[in-house]
Formats: sequence, C-alpha cells, structure tokens
Amino acid sequence: MRFVKGFTLVELLIAVALSAFIATAVYGFFNTIEKAGKFSEENSRLQSFIPPLYYLLLRDVESTDDRYGKLSVLRRSNGEEEVEFFTKNCYFFKGVCLVRYRLYKGYLIREELRLNSLSGKGIEVPVVSGISKMEVFTSLGGDWSKTAGRGRLIKFVFTLKEGGELPFVFRLF
Repeated sequence: MRFVKGFTLVELLIAVALSAFIATAVYGFFNTIEKAGKFSEENSRLQSFIPPLYYLLLRDVESTDDRYGKLSVLRRSNGEEEVEFFTKNCYFFKGVCLVRYRLYKGYLIREELRLNSLSGKGIEVPVVSGISKMEVFTSLGGDWSKTAGRGRLIKFVFTLKEGGELPFVFRLF
C-alpha cells in the first residue's frame, strides 16, 4: 500500500489558526492606522481655522477703544449673542469703527461699521464656519459673568457643530 502525501488534520487546524491570528493582527494594524488618519484630518481641520480666528479676535480686542463706548454683548430674541465694540484697527475703513461679531447659519460673521456713517450698513465678512453657538463672558479677576464691559478679561466660547468647545481669552486694554 502506498501512502498519499497530504496534510493531516492537525496541520490543517494549525494553518487555519495561524491564518486567523495573522488576519486579526493585520485588521488591528489597519484599524489603528485609519483612526490615526481620521484624528490627523480633524486636527488639521481645526488647526486651519483656529489661528486665523484667534489672531483676528486678538487684533480687534487689543485695539478696543473705550472712548466711544464699552464692549457690549447684545442678546437677540432667538437667544443668540452678538458682540460689539469700537476698535482703532479697521480693515475696511480708516480710523475708529464699530465691530460686531455674530453667528449666522453656522458662520461667524465679522461686521465693520464706519463711525458717523449715515447708513447703518457696513461690511460683513464670514470668518469661519462650523460654529453652532457663541458665548461671551467677562471677568474682573475671578469669576466669569455674562455682563459685558465690566471686566478686564473677555472670553469667547465657540461651540463647534461636530462637538466640543473652543475658548479664547483676551485681556482688554
């Protein structure tokens, strides 16, 4: 009688178990790579709009001019907040102008109004998108309050549509 060469049942079971182990390890590796890629993409998206927003707010807040009026937070009938103050560094007009920040359909809008203008219209520019809520707080050196214009610190808290909050704190000069 001749023996036919082939695999035994034990060898076949070892091969299947080894293949399952390798497939699980490869799946885990690619899953980790995919999560890292998604995290990197989200981080890149945030990094692309945080610096421009921060430096725009910093430039405006550092150049506030209290001679024309205090920083004020207006609350509209729908509950949204609008921040307005006078600044010496206007983008579109020369001299001092009134700047307003407000939300409109997920966009943070910066509105610049010329001082002593007969028309109530100014120039509106969308700054960033993806923001669902904006809150503004002021502080004298301890507790944060919603009463604007009374403190030397101002904190903008932007709630992102994807979740999470983005706080910016500035010192009023």
